[in-house]
Amino acid sequence: MKMKRLVALLILIPAVILASCGGGDDEPPAPLTADPQGQIANSVQQTVAAIAVAQTVAALTGSATPSGVTTPSGGATPSGGATPSGSVTQPTSTSALPTPVVTPTAAPPGATAAPPTDAPAPTVAPVTGAPTCTVISGVNLRSGPGTAYEPPVGSLGPNTTLRPLAYTPTGFPQGAWLQVEVVGAGQVAWVSAGPQFVSCTVDPATLPRPAAIPATPRPPATNPPPTATPQPVANLPPDLRNVSSGATCRDDAAINASEPIVDPRFLLRIDAELFDPPPGESGNGAGIDRVEFAVFQAGFTHTERNAGFCIFQGGEPDCQAWPRNALGQPTWGVGGPVVVDGDYNIGVTIFPRPETFLSECQWAISLTIDVP
Repeated sequence: MKMKRLVALLILIPAVILASCGGGDDEPPAPLTADPQGQIANSVQQTVAAIAVAQTVAALTGSATPSGVTTPSGGATPSGGATPSGSVTQPTSTSALPTPVVTPTAAPPGATAAPPTDAPAPTVAPVTGAPTCTVISGVNLRSGPGTAYEPPVGSLGPNTTLRPLAYTPTGFPQGAWLQVEVVGAGQVAWVSAGPQFVSCTVDPATLPRPAAIPATPRPPATNPPPTATPQPVANLPPDLRNVSSGATCRDDAAINASEPIVDPRFLLRIDAELFDPPPGESGNGAGIDRVEFAVFQAGFTHTERNAGFCIFQGGEPDCQAWPRNALGQPTWGVGGPVVVDGDYNIGVTIFPRPETFLSECQWAISLTIDVP
């Protein structure tokens, strides 16, 4: 449509110009007259008509720009800013490329963002399952298993927590004792295992036996030792003094055990029998399976199954004499270490026969040995 208007306009322009000039070439020029003012007026009219046509053409050509023709910026606009009637304005569109926008991923409905937390500091897991004991009433700490270990090395009040280390059924002079560590203080000592003193999370009898038991303090001598008749050194037996003993039986009415026999010739003998022995048995050793001896300071042990039960073997009627080496010195068993002066603790355990289903008894003997 715009192209048609432009063609028509191009045809119209010459016609208007010709008309304003007064016709074609066939018409003879107007004769000159003596009125020059008339010619001037005619020329002015033609000029005004040509200017009007030019303005019309300019207005039409400025509004009808063919498709594909670029109008330079800053083009002329008719005075007053008005667009001629009937003109078509071609809008100019300069679209900028859209700037990409990063949109954060939305959290699913109901999700709550967890606040940042600091990494927890490593903690030491407490040791679980280890046996403990608790003091029931005031109890003394001693250097060894028994009241013979005087004076006490300390005392503990109720609710004190202990870690049990070892157990001995027979203290000195008697009773069961626990070797313990005082929790928090680290002190290691002995306390009575009596239920009136301590309560443990395990049966104390299931704890290990002590590797060694300290010698009991030597009490002051009340009487001077008897003067021995001079004899060859090899024939003199050791001197045994400060003897004390005590017994503990789990079944009090089961085993009839007499006082230990302490003799410098054979050191120790135990006579024992059941109060209610199996049928057909009677006398010393009736219903007894074995007797175990242990000298803690010397590391010597012996199991005897023959009555009377002697620490260096033997039996009825006599025990075997104290063993000696080639120099005549007494030894702990045949070929064992030489006996030296000192305080010794001897544990003795009497075992009934298994078929009786009776519990054992323990004797604890402490003594001082002086070797000639």
